[in-house]
Amino acid sequence: MPAMAATTNGPQIRSLALYTLAAAHLLPSCHQSSPGPAVQTVRLALSRDAVTNLPIHLAQKLGYYQEEGLSVEESDVAGLSKGMEALLGGSVDVVGASPMVVIQVALEGRLVKSFLTLYSLPYGALVVAPVATDTIHTIADLKGHRVGVSSPGSPTQLFLNYSLVSSGLSTADVSTVAIGTGAASVAAVEHGQVDAAELVGGAIPLMQRRHPEMKFLADTRTAEGAKAVFGSSAFPSMSLVAGDPWLKANAETARRLVRATRKAMRWMGAHSAEEIRAEMTDAQRMPDAEADLEAIRGAQRILSPDGVMPAEGPETVRKVLAASNEKARTAHLDLSTTYTNEFVIHP
Repeated sequence: MPAMAATTNGPQIRSLALYTLAAAHLLPSCHQSSPGPAVQTVRLALSRDAVTNLPIHLAQKLGYYQEEGLSVEESDVAGLSKGMEALLGGSVDVVGASPMVVIQVALEGRLVKSFLTLYSLPYGALVVAPVATDTIHTIADLKGHRVGVSSPGSPTQLFLNYSLVSSGLSTADVSTVAIGTGAASVAAVEHGQVDAAELVGGAIPLMQRRHPEMKFLADTRTAEGAKAVFGSSAFPSMSLVAGDPWLKANAETARRLVRATRKAMRWMGAHSAEEIRAEMTDAQRMPDAEADLEAIRGAQRILSPDGVMPAEGPETVRKVLAASNEKARTAHLDLSTTYTNEFVIHP
């Protein structure tokens, strides 16, 4: 009986051994046939203020785009309106832009959409230049003066226009001067090239540190400040934006971009300003480290909790835009066509 058992099981053992050997041989091949996602290149235009685009810069630096199989090529533009020009001209695929610019473009019949909200409030302020502190005390006092904005048609100019109209002035009552963002805007204010300015991002705390007595005419960096200016604390200020045809043709790429950027937003919310600044490049940092840290903390406070466009946000944006755009006042625009939450809700 023992001999018979050995004779009966021998072929089975040999077959099992051959099956195991074959399976082991196939395993590496199976592994090799399941590569990661194909690398997709995304051309992305950003304004030069680092804090405004911090979640995007962090996603790049921390390797989150690479993890999603994306090669993100960043290009600098002088202002958000210039970035939109690049998007409409086809030289980039995605732009970091204000929903205000998106609605402005939509009123001209161009199909562009915000598809990820980065910040829930505008990180901006209307300030008085040191040379004019004795003469400008209110927004009404700006009449006849030079006021700096980042670039013509930018959100900073649109915010200025709204503030002027709300204070009983017309947009023609001041002379606007393009002063850029970041260090360039600070230099323009300090050197008296303008009497007041709409500053954004890191330029605000940098000016505050250099000029503690600096006078604010409007400050939208807090919910209270935004409500005082706009009548609402729901004012999404920065989004990833793309043309509707691009989003439809590259839905999976858009999802990867959203996933990676949201991951960076969560990282940004969970780490200290010092840790965040350590991940910024030298070119993105300001010379004054404390001003950088204050700007980063401010950006953390207005970071969108989920990336979703708030329901009442687009209408608030349209109302502000209407102060300087006749079409925003008179034309019918379905605001739901200017944004999508699809890639946030279904990542």
